[in-house]
Amino acid sequence: MIINNFVQLQLPNKELLAYKTQLNILENKNIIIPHEEIKKNNYITKDIISDSLIVLGVIFESIGKEIICKDEMFILDGHHRFQFIMENSLNEYFNVVLLDLNNIKIESYNSELLIDKDTFLKKINSENILTNSLESNFFIEIEEEKYFLKNITSISELYSYKKMLMANNFISPIANDKKTKKVKVNFTSVTSCDFNKDSIFPYKSTWITPRFNS
Repeated sequence: MIINNFVQLQLPNKELLAYKTQLNILENKNIIIPHEEIKKNNYITKDIISDSLIVLGVIFESIGKEIICKDEMFILDGHHRFQFIMENSLNEYFNVVLLDLNNIKIESYNSELLIDKDTFLKKINSENILTNSLESNFFIEIEEEKYFLKNITSISELYSYKKMLMANNFISPIANDKKTKKVKVNFTSVTSCDFNKDSIFPYKSTWITPRFNS
């Protein structure tokens, strides 16, 4: 991918490269890759897309008078807008931000507990083999205490379990910049190395910064 018209953005993190440009999303759909599922019945419109930025994580190969990046662009923010563009075949240019995929900050999207904490602990204990950090890399964090899961062997498996907990109303997503009086639940964070075209994480798996849309 070669990009000629762009403006560099100045971010608080000076090591993170960011460029604003325009991209025909429809024409480049084969190299633009979602990393999360979307929620049905959202309220995206063309005006919303036009007034916002679709954020893409890329691997820059060279930067000079033109930008050359790898032909894989992962959607960091804008999954529903991307889907709207595809469904309506909007063959036009939209504002995008290109971020250095290897330097973004990825956190697990926060959840809040919808049931009693002790009841929830009994549930995860009955469905999993709890262990320590020496035997597993994957955990559920409840009020900053981590419960490592020996039977979970991949990040995809962990987030499938999170999806099940959400679907059955044990937990509910809440934005990481929002406060809650409920018990906060978190999970091992996804990394950019986990992004690939052959797998997709559940809705509200990641909280990625910097953020450009309110």
